[in-house]
Amino acid sequence: MIEYIAKPRLEARKEEILDAHRSRRELLAATVRIAYAASVVATEVPGSADSAVRGNVYVEQDRQYERLQGEVQRLVDDMGRHAGTFLGPMLTVVVDYTSSLQGLLMSARPRPEQAAEIRDLAAAMGGALSSPRLWRVRRQIARAQALMEVRRLIALHAGSGG
Repeated sequence: MIEYIAKPRLEARKEEILDAHRSRRELLAATVRIAYAASVVATEVPGSADSAVRGNVYVEQDRQYERLQGEVQRLVDDMGRHAGTFLGPMLTVVVDYTSSLQGLLMSARPRPEQAAEIRDLAAAMGGALSSPRLWRVRRQIARAQALMEVRRLIALHAGSGG
C-alpha cells in the first residue's frame, strides 16, 4: 500500500528539491559568468599600451560584451524558474536583480560604466546566493552583508531610472 500511495509523492518531492537546487546553482554560475564578463568590459586600457595590445583588448572586450548581453538575456528568460525556487523576500531580490541587470544593459550609459555597475551588482549577488553551512557564522554574516549590498545597489539603480 505504501509503495502505491506514499512513494510517488516522496519521489516527486525529491525531484522538486533537486530541480530547485540545480536551478540555484545555475543562477549562481550565471552570476559568476556575468561578473567576469562585466569585469573584462569595464577594464580600462592604458593609453601607453602598445597598439596591438590595445587592439586585442578591445576585441576581447567586444566579445565579452556580447557574452554579457547573452548571459543577462538567458537569465531574464529563465527568471521565473530561478526566482521560483526562493520564498518571500529572496524571490523579490532575484527578480529585482535580474531586472536591474537588464535595465543597466539597456541604459544609455557608456559600456565601461554599465559593465562596472553590473560587475558590482553581480559580485554582491554571488555572495548573497552562496549557501554556507549553518555552523559557519562568519560566512553567514558575509552572506547577509552581500544581500544588503544587493538591495542597496538595486535601490540605487531603480532610483536613477535604470
